Amino acid sequence: MENSAFYDRNEELKLLKNEFANLQAGKMLVIYGRRRVGKTELIRQFIGALPGKTLYFYVDLVEKQGILDSLSKNVQEQLGETRKFAEFSDFLDLISEKSNNGFVLVIDEFQRFLEISPAFITELQNYWDGKLKEKKILLILVGSSIGMIQKITGSKAGALYGRAARIRISPFRYSDFRLMFKELSEEEKIITYAVFGGTPYYLEKVKKIEGDIHKKIYELLLKKGAELFEEPKNLLEYENVRVHAKYNSILQAASAGKENLKEMQDFTGIEANTLPAYINRLDELLELLERKDPILGKERLGRYKLKDNFFSFWYKFIFPSQTALRRCLKIN
Repeated sequence: MENSAFYDRNEELKLLKNEFANLQAGKMLVIYGRRRVGKTELIRQFIGALPGKTLYFYVDLVEKQGILDSLSKNVQEQLGETRKFAEFSDFLDLISEKSNNGFVLVIDEFQRFLEISPAFITELQNYWDGKLKEKKILLILVGSSIGMIQKITGSKAGALYGRAARIRISPFRYSDFRLMFKELSEEEKIITYAVFGGTPYYLEKVKKIEGDIHKKIYELLLKKGAELFEEPKNLLEYENVRVHAKYNSILQAASAGKENLKEMQDFTGIEANTLPAYINRLDELLELLERKDPILGKERLGRYKLKDNFFSFWYKFIFPSQTALRRCLKIN
């Protein structure tokens, strides 16, 4: 794994360390949040101090046999044991053996099992209820598709409902962001945060580019092949959000300063009785919109704002200019 600087997340890291240090029986944690917010880096920092007591597994989008082969390979590389797993039960038997004296199992992008092998989720539930919850194991399930993670662990119909404590990882606040850019003047910090927001992955890219904010915007958003040119659209697709046109219109409306339902309805053309459901999804799943109600006013006077500065910038300047940008850059 590539080493990188680690910023903030001290509270979450302390929580994980305390959970393992005080482990007396099985504990299941779900660490979730949208893509790029630093979930995997948090896990790396945690398990890096526990050599021989952890197994980290990243779920690729491959068929069941590919997953089993990958599990065998990772057990060999990380635990130094040669095992050939024919079924998921063979792997879970090994984990049960390892969990007598304290063990951490991390499954990253766990929600992908819903697509490639739902039976594993049910099998994990059965092993947890029958064996693992009595063992000294910290089982950490990491997920980037918030909707799918909530379906598995937060819905009463989910196989793991009621079994896991959930930790949501959000983008950095400005106070956290400042620690990452100590070399900038306060004005430069404010401008950088106003454009790129608090998503750690974006900020790592920003930090590597020498030059002023205009150079950073050009390199990451405007030049041909710019890595973040389509990032907001990709995030919606990753979360499997349907009816992209409506979500794009709502986010564009919010970036344009349309703050109440009437203004958003007029801007987007979306019917008033369906608009709140789309807004709530953007808030609950992606943490992109927030509602603020007046302290002494009526609830219907509540206003909505984009929480993420990068998405606000993108939908205000990049999204409405895509035709011109693609023509100039000759992007297909």
